[in-house]
Amino acid sequence: MPVPHDGASRHGGNRLALAARAGRAPEAMLDFSANINPLGAPKAAQAAFGACWRTLADYPDPDCIALRTAIGCHLGLSSEWVLPGNGSEQLIWWLPRLLGARRVLVTAPCYADYRRAAAVWGLEVVPVALYAEDDFDLDIGRVVDLARDGDLVWLGHPNNPTGRLLAVADVAAAAAARPGVWWVLDEAFIDFVEDAPSAVPLGLDRLGLENLIVLRSMTKFFALAGLRLGYAVLAPELAVAARRLLPDWSVSTPAQAVGAAVLSDPGLAAFAAQTRDLIGSERAVLTAALRGLGARVIDGAANYLLWRVPASASSATGLAAALLQRHAIAVRTCDDYAGLDAAWLRVAVRGPEDNQRLLKALVAELTQGARAGSSGVAGNRA
Repeated sequence: MPVPHDGASRHGGNRLALAARAGRAPEAMLDFSANINPLGAPKAAQAAFGACWRTLADYPDPDCIALRTAIGCHLGLSSEWVLPGNGSEQLIWWLPRLLGARRVLVTAPCYADYRRAAAVWGLEVVPVALYAEDDFDLDIGRVVDLARDGDLVWLGHPNNPTGRLLAVADVAAAAAARPGVWWVLDEAFIDFVEDAPSAVPLGLDRLGLENLIVLRSMTKFFALAGLRLGYAVLAPELAVAARRLLPDWSVSTPAQAVGAAVLSDPGLAAFAAQTRDLIGSERAVLTAALRGLGARVIDGAANYLLWRVPASASSATGLAAALLQRHAIAVRTCDDYAGLDAAWLRVAVRGPEDNQRLLKALVAELTQGARAGSSGVAGNRA
């Protein structure tokens, strides 16, 4: 049986590939490389998905009317500002083309596909370094100084992989001061943040900043990674132009139905509160435990942690390989992120039982540092 491609230099969460590398059954794997809500999909999502089979012979609504209406109601703005996509990933790849970007500015580190999408369109990438000694905080003034008219600036809020939040009022002010620059805030993980300071009410239809775009994912918070669903909030004329550019049926019928259902669900507030309570408490537990093992942990607001392995580890890659082979646990190595070296790892914040399993495995490996680098298998770079 062929080993599935693991996309090792790009993304995590490929359970089949991880299982093949670990020599385990897929269901035996514990995946800390993908940052998905440990509570799983809400009941409203499950019910809506189950009801979709009756309509699978019909093409999806190309205008995503019910979904856009639900998103607009959820955000408190008109649906004409909403552009759904086949995951926010599809929009990351097409926004440079839609906006006619001349160059792309990205922080280093940041989500890798901003760079990959720029390369596909033949665009120059200008990095803006973030520094570990500053906890990877962004000085927005440096971006303003580097940006030229026609540039597309990608900003993670919170950033992936650091988990750090932006001062969105400063970003809105920068967008107002530089109207010839496109500013895109990727809020893929913002739903995990308590009292999230989103850019949606600060920059879009209320302030009239049509050069400020917000990107959201619905796959992480609602545990729908296999369904593919995300959206952008952008000026209506851009949304119309984008719908002409994208394939008519980018968003499947099940994705549209599930997305509308979860955002319209009366139980959404309770689901969100339960999720944020769990992530907040478990993030604190993981942070304290990792620091107790000698790791440097970046204080992030998302459902993942970026940390530098302690001196007791032979290397981050060796530690990741040991966790995979000996414990069936996948973590994200970070040496393929611009701005990070091979000593950094990223782990998702999961439920208490899973987190304790990870910590127990880390204790076993870090107390036997010579063993951590003994495996020849590369760490998960996804």
